[in-house]
Amino acid sequence: MKSIRSKPNCDRPPPNVRTVFAWLGQHYSVNVHPRMPHFPRPRHLFYFVLFHRLRSRWLILFLSLVAAVFGLAGPFFQKEFVDALLGHEGLWHWRVGPLLLILFAFLCLISAQALTQICNFLSQRESIKMQRELAKLIYQKTLELKPDATYDKPVGEVVALYATDVPGATILLDQTLPSGASTFFPFLLAPFALSTLLDLPIFSTLIFMAVISCLNLAMAFRQSRFFFLFKQLAAERVGLVNEWVQNLRNIRILGWTEEIENKIILKRQDETNNRIQMVTNGQVMNSISSSITFFLNILGLLSLLYLSRRTPTPGELLALLWILGVFLVRPFRQMPWFCTFAFDSWTSIKRIHHFLVTPNSKPKPGSATRSLGPNTALAVKNLSLKIADREILRNLSLDVNEGELFAIVGEVGSGKSLLLLSLLGETGAQMEEFQIFGRGVETLTPTKWKSFFAFVPQEGFIMSASLRENVVFEYDVKAGHDQAILKSLQLSSFDLLKERVERGLDTVIGERGVNLSGGQRQRVSLARSHHFSASIVLLDDCFSALDVTTEDHILEQLLFGEWKKKTKILVTHRLRVLPKCDRILFLNDGEMVAQGTFDELFKNCETFRTYVETAADDRTDDRANEKVEGKGGKSDGVLA
Repeated sequence: MKSIRSKPNCDRPPPNVRTVFAWLGQHYSVNVHPRMPHFPRPRHLFYFVLFHRLRSRWLILFLSLVAAVFGLAGPFFQKEFVDALLGHEGLWHWRVGPLLLILFAFLCLISAQALTQICNFLSQRESIKMQRELAKLIYQKTLELKPDATYDKPVGEVVALYATDVPGATILLDQTLPSGASTFFPFLLAPFALSTLLDLPIFSTLIFMAVISCLNLAMAFRQSRFFFLFKQLAAERVGLVNEWVQNLRNIRILGWTEEIENKIILKRQDETNNRIQMVTNGQVMNSISSSITFFLNILGLLSLLYLSRRTPTPGELLALLWILGVFLVRPFRQMPWFCTFAFDSWTSIKRIHHFLVTPNSKPKPGSATRSLGPNTALAVKNLSLKIADREILRNLSLDVNEGELFAIVGEVGSGKSLLLLSLLGETGAQMEEFQIFGRGVETLTPTKWKSFFAFVPQEGFIMSASLRENVVFEYDVKAGHDQAILKSLQLSSFDLLKERVERGLDTVIGERGVNLSGGQRQRVSLARSHHFSASIVLLDDCFSALDVTTEDHILEQLLFGEWKKKTKILVTHRLRVLPKCDRILFLNDGEMVAQGTFDELFKNCETFRTYVETAADDRTDDRANEKVEGKGGKSDGVLA
């Protein structure tokens, strides 16, 4: 996959603003994997959205101001035109013809509309750019989060961040910024224009606008609460639907379809009820804002007739009606939605902020202090891991030699898989020491650290791509790699003829391996690990879906054959593999009970012996398993 590279910020704030927002520079300080900007409070992310590319923001505000000036110049020239036609002396004693006056009025009004549309276009463009930046931040945070830091975060929550909250946060740019500017400047200039052109007392207009603004603010705050609940309910529903889709087959088999569907329907009903209230409140807001101009026209006429110190001319009456009934109509209608969108954007920013500041667990290895033997591939001393104040692993130490098959066994929940993830640096495990081939991991970059390992999980990741692409783990792979791919598949006991893959390596595998059985997915993962040829192979119970014959073939051809000189760490529940392992680490509730060969542990460790005997009874002996599993032969699934 290509690395995401951040471009330098060309629109830097002026020095005083740059000092306030110096933390923004962190986002552009790394080329390959940019570090997260530090967002200790939601308002900092709010500043990032609002003040990033500051010059563009200033340009939008400036054009909005010019549009408001042109919008007020239009009725001024209209007043002068009407007064000139009727023989009244103009306010500034213009001595130009009526044709030029009406032409000036037309040009001013057209210019105001054009500048408003330009502001909207620029705001939409800035919104799209900011969506890209926020999506990049969420993506980088998702990559950085370790499995033990996301145990309480479903996939649907992250999907909702992309689908709902990223566009919601950028409403601040594509809606709030242009509507706020086109509301603020007319409200700021209109009272002074009325006072200057028509000699009206400015206080009456200001008081009326203040009252209406407070009313709109209250309605907007109520509307924003509906918006927030709408996004929260949508995120919960997306999480439920995502869980339902990912486990659809198992849900249907277990007969839980109706229960899950009812849960989704109830959540959708809550969404619908909230949406009805939201639409109702919005219609009330629109009704109030639409009727305001009617009362404003009446108030303006009464003020002009009874408060003005002179008799108004026909041109002044026209200018008054134009300013109050046309120029201020859009600002009054936009004001409640400006506040609503601002509150709505703030709630989305808080949701994104909450995800971005999720504390991430990072491995804390100590400095390498021991001199290891020449054949030691991996050495760990006093590894411990806590998740949500629960101690999962406690003071584990192990040394694994090159070429050794090292097994990790224990009851379910004893921490075996998390131990493998800790060796990969994917948890926040603390260690006094961790060396790989004599090199302390504290001196290695995360990429170099992981390059020593190949990892085969129990549930292998399968792309919706061809079999060839899944083994190489890359899209658009050329056929020149076919011989190496076929060898990896053969060593993993994946025979194209016996598996009945109709198009060979070109066979397309459905999303999440829907066309593969569990055993086939595990063998494709084994073939992928062989193709990448790392020095240490971590195997997380990757034989659990295989029959005995297939397992024996893989052990013989791959683990003890092609991988004979590689270091192999195997987590397994298959007892029949243990006597073939060089050494075994026996875990119980996150602690090491014993370590040694199978014979040594079975003879000297009563807890291990009890575990083996109990597991053998639960499985009704391996020979019975062999008879049952052997019926499927090597073809434990059919790929359509």
